Amino acid sequence: MPIFIVLGLAWLISSWINLIAMGWFTYKNIDVLEEHLSDCQGVTNTRNLWQGGVIGRQMRLSIIFAIMYMPGIMYRRGDITQDAHLRIPFRLRQHIWALHIWLFVNGGVLAALCYAIKSSQ
Repeated sequence: MPIFIVLGLAWLISSWINLIAMGWFTYKNIDVLEEHLSDCQGVTNTRNLWQGGVIGRQMRLSIIFAIMYMPGIMYRRGDITQDAHLRIPFRLRQHIWALHIWLFVNGGVLAALCYAIKSSQ
């Protein structure tokens, strides 16, 4: 059982660091990202809807990640222009992908840890 406590603590620390890094990245770079996508209706609508609070900035980052992750669907819906996802600077794209992959890995580790704890009882 002590191994689960150590793994749970490691997961908790990793999750908090991920959330802090995501908040810091959003605070510093969301305006730059939105400048590159200023002609995209989805970005403009999201900015107008959610404004500039902490949750609003995260939602605005989420729409930018959706543009990068599924540009075809976003284009067919009319939310972005044909090659909007390519106008995001490469370095910022790398950071966004790294933050979201880290977030997904944390979710997967939490699921695995939960399964391991339930199966050991």
